[in-house]
Amino acid sequence: MLALSGCAENEGFKAGCPNVGILRDAGTLRTDQGVAVLSGIFANCAYDDTHVKIAANLDISGRVNEGGSATALPVTYFVAVVDPNRNIITKKDFSTTIPLNGGTGMVQETLEQSIAVPKTVDARWYEVLVGFQITPDQADANRAANEGR
Repeated sequence: MLALSGCAENEGFKAGCPNVGILRDAGTLRTDQGVAVLSGIFANCAYDDTHVKIAANLDISGRVNEGGSATALPVTYFVAVVDPNRNIITKKDFSTTIPLNGGTGMVQETLEQSIAVPKTVDARWYEVLVGFQITPDQADANRAANEGR
């Protein structure tokens, strides 16, 4: 027997948060001055009638290259929102500088992102992705280094 239901709003529906993460192949940046790593991201979300708002803290760590003397490591990273069909909805670049005290350092960036979806749509199928703005060759090198991990 097949049961049919009406179009009434499901009062028990609780929409989820978008997946928030670091792109593996864009999570490391190697420069002449040092190496930076997107080392962690912690996020939560809240819905209003027309949007889901994501608040996140992004940890970026860095170290000076062996034999180097850099005291700071400037980096550029991006935040992209991807829809359920894997289309990039928005992408924005950000710059920061990691202070290198004693050769290592860390900075925490606060991110806010808003995605236009009504609260009746489950945003868990959207993604907020973070990565360093790197070249294709750098992405290939990261991919090779990540193999087998």
